[in-house]
Amino acid sequence: MRRILFFILFNLSTSLCLLAQLQEIDSLSKMVLMESTDSDRLKALNKFTLQIREKDTQQGLKWGLQAEELAIQLADSLELGRAKENLGWIYCRLGVWDKAFKYSKDAYMIGLKFNDRLEVGMALNNLGALYYQRKNYIEAIRNFREAYQMSLEIEDPFLTIRSLNNLALNFSKVGELDSALYYANTALDVNKRKGLMYFTSFTHRVIGDIFLAKNVLDSAIHTYESALGVASHQRLKTYEASIFHRLGKAYFLSGNTPKSLEYLEKGVKISEQNGFQEELVNTYQVLATVYHSVGDIARAYQYHRAFAELKDSMEEVIDEERMSLLQAMFEVEKSEAEINYLKIENSLKELEIQIVRRTVFVALGFVVLSLFLLIWLYIFNKKLKKANHELKYKKAITDNQKKELELKSQELCESNKMKNRLLSILGHDLKSPVAQLKGVLDLMHSHGLTREEFEGVSHILKRNVDGLFETMDNILSWSKSQMEGFNVQLSPTNLGKIIRPCLDLLQHQAASKEISINLNLDQEEKALVDKDLLQIVVRNLVSNAIKFSNKGSKIDIFTTIEDDILKLVVQDFGLGMSEIQLETILNDQVSLLESSVGTEKEKGTGLGLNLCKEFLNLMGGKLIINSIKGEGTTAIVHLQRMVIQQEQAVE
Repeated sequence: MRRILFFILFNLSTSLCLLAQLQEIDSLSKMVLMESTDSDRLKALNKFTLQIREKDTQQGLKWGLQAEELAIQLADSLELGRAKENLGWIYCRLGVWDKAFKYSKDAYMIGLKFNDRLEVGMALNNLGALYYQRKNYIEAIRNFREAYQMSLEIEDPFLTIRSLNNLALNFSKVGELDSALYYANTALDVNKRKGLMYFTSFTHRVIGDIFLAKNVLDSAIHTYESALGVASHQRLKTYEASIFHRLGKAYFLSGNTPKSLEYLEKGVKISEQNGFQEELVNTYQVLATVYHSVGDIARAYQYHRAFAELKDSMEEVIDEERMSLLQAMFEVEKSEAEINYLKIENSLKELEIQIVRRTVFVALGFVVLSLFLLIWLYIFNKKLKKANHELKYKKAITDNQKKELELKSQELCESNKMKNRLLSILGHDLKSPVAQLKGVLDLMHSHGLTREEFEGVSHILKRNVDGLFETMDNILSWSKSQMEGFNVQLSPTNLGKIIRPCLDLLQHQAASKEISINLNLDQEEKALVDKDLLQIVVRNLVSNAIKFSNKGSKIDIFTTIEDDILKLVVQDFGLGMSEIQLETILNDQVSLLESSVGTEKEKGTGLGLNLCKEFLNLMGGKLIINSIKGEGTTAIVHLQRMVIQQEQAVE
């Protein structure tokens, strides 16, 4: 009754773990298809290959080769190491020994180079399995022990359980059954503590072999049945076949011949269906022994003959495979030894060449330095007295000349900068719209442009001419200010009388970008300003707002009052500026050549904000700019407010 209850609970937990594994594999396969970047797809390919390689070797090979190719394209050494480790194990399962050894050795070397201890441990397990195939169990155990130590250091349960199982198997092969049982039970304990089911069928099978070797038959049968339950749920038919003939042998030794024959016949059926020759030859051997014990000589002879024929054919194949593996290991190790020898030889030759070159360079340098010192000492000694007499006089003259040159140099630099700025504007920003206008007029004069075509380009011409007018006005205003030719005349002014003409001038520019301008002014308030200068300020601020606003956006223009200050606010919701751009503008570092491009590639001279700040200073006002990148810019103009008493006094 306890055994039945144990199997029900065990099968239930196994089914749940299998469902979780299948869901993980399904999610990984979808992830491979859905990843948008090659780097993420590469990682998903390696994870999926690791999950699928025990259940579907051919599918694992397909994904593994894709991961290797993609890792080479991306020059991703870490993921290349993981792909090579997967392929090394898959080729080992397929019996392609030369590729299995080469890929596993490459993965091991990559892991060492980049200190990827997980991949080093996985590659060591692959190499240990190859030594197991050669029946070199001592070398295999050395590799598995090293991998096990690494797994404990990095606390990876998958690598830990894999290494423990392989250690248990190899210790059982060398007759150290207690050590084998210790490692197998440790693997089960790790699975239990972590809530995992890694290689549990393999672990139970190894434990069953140990009990069978110790002739503890009840424990062997119980353990084999546990392993069979896991293998059946996980659909690992090769494990099922390997357990059937072991169970048959255990039941036969315990005296339960019918149960033994039942499992052995199942083993024959699944091995013949799937071509598991190694399991089939073991099953034939046990069947021959069982039928001989019950006196069925004919069947005993039949199975013994089948066992002998199949074993002979398999031994030939196994011998060839072992020779192939030995040859592969020898060739790889030989190639690596030759490469290392050539590298050492080349390093020695390069070192010799470097020593010779260094010696020659040192000798030549010493000779040249000696000649130079001799010549210099001779000239220096000859001119020393003369130089001492002239030194003070020349020093005074030099200091005066240096100061004059520095002043002239600064003036020249400023003049050159101003010249370059003006030439750039005149040569490009003014020439382009005039050239376009001339081209259209030439076409109209030669009747090469119809009225409909002219109407199609007229809005472009108007925009260019408006921009030309704005540029010319800014240049003239700036030039006049630089020559200190402004006579500021402050007077009480209603802001609406200045702003509306500016909006009329810029209406076409705003309409071309479908931008709505909302004007909300206090009609009763007046500011003490110079009308001409303020008009230039407003026009530049609104023009900038249109320039950096997206199509279909809006611009808000309104006034607020704070004590004796009237604030004019121009707010857009366009590109905005970064903190660095804003700091540069506020620190007066904007030059003629640093104007940014608008949302529709509009260009400017870079004079606008300079004029605004300069003219507002002349009127006793100031400009404050707040901006957030991607959200827009708010320009706040501080003007002297005319209260009613002040206004009456002026009148």
